[in-house]
Amino acid sequence: MFSLIESEEEITKAQHKLEAAIRRDFKREVTKNIGYPGGSELDALVVTDGNHWYWSSDYDGKNAPNPRRLNWFGLFRDDSNLQISVEINTAYKGRNNQVAGFFGRDNDTGKIYLLHSGRVGGGTKGVGKSAFMAWRDQLPIDVVDSSGDIREGILVMPIDGTAASRSAVQYVDDIARFKQAVRAGEIGTEEFQHKKKEFEDFYSEARGRRKGQRSRKIDYLSRHGEVVDALHSWRTAKPLSNDGKIVKSILIDMGVTISRDLVEVFEVKTSTRRSDIYGAIGQLMVHGTAKDCRRVMVLPHDEPIASDLKDALQRLGIELLRFKLDEHKATIV
Repeated sequence: MFSLIESEEEITKAQHKLEAAIRRDFKREVTKNIGYPGGSELDALVVTDGNHWYWSSDYDGKNAPNPRRLNWFGLFRDDSNLQISVEINTAYKGRNNQVAGFFGRDNDTGKIYLLHSGRVGGGTKGVGKSAFMAWRDQLPIDVVDSSGDIREGILVMPIDGTAASRSAVQYVDDIARFKQAVRAGEIGTEEFQHKKKEFEDFYSEARGRRKGQRSRKIDYLSRHGEVVDALHSWRTAKPLSNDGKIVKSILIDMGVTISRDLVEVFEVKTSTRRSDIYGAIGQLMVHGTAKDCRRVMVLPHDEPIASDLKDALQRLGIELLRFKLDEHKATIV
């Protein structure tokens, strides 16, 4: 469970750490104009890694309806003005649902993250929160505020740590690809609309049920998607049957289907805690129902597994894969 950071002092500290972490990874400073619907920010000093850019400033004028700290991200180009891919602005204090960004603390580890509401703008029909999350196969995280109410958010990045911005870069890339998919008409297909409805039904069911430690230099939780991508590359490098197709959905991290039958199912967990392994066993057994289905659990290489859990995996016929994560990439080992 995550807790919302609400005090002005804590939010200010979190914002400073966030900016410092991004600047460590985005080492180049460039003065650029940033365009957005209805105007532009002229001569903005952005930081960039050569492919992505970040800019931050205060927005607290007397006439501002929602005073906030601006956190703008986008794709970088040397030869043109910049366009915003996503704004993850944060309120200065308290909870403000009209501001899309916020900070949350993982109560298990004490680590603080920047989160985003998932609202994706752009003025194009089809660009929106529900479509984006269905397209990305991702449910939001529950973050509980001081009154006990839940705010939902997509985890963007930890505010500090080695390669902290890696997951933010992936998030920006995903938003850019999603907007391109919208322009290309991909989300208007019958197949996607079915997927979107399936997501919304599952999401609605999950919401209806709600009424609520590790120490590493590399943050695993925020880079779950990167591990899934590495798993995809690992599996595609191995032969598939003629009819085999790699799939993923909101219910499984990855699988292989033949004629709509799920013959392989993979579940990635970012720790070997009992709760994570119990959850992975349940997901693998629930969804891996085909005869002789291959069920695979993917866990961090540097964490031990309790002996009784190892025995359980063997009894259930669940294979075990390990992944490594460093500053630059995820690798299946």
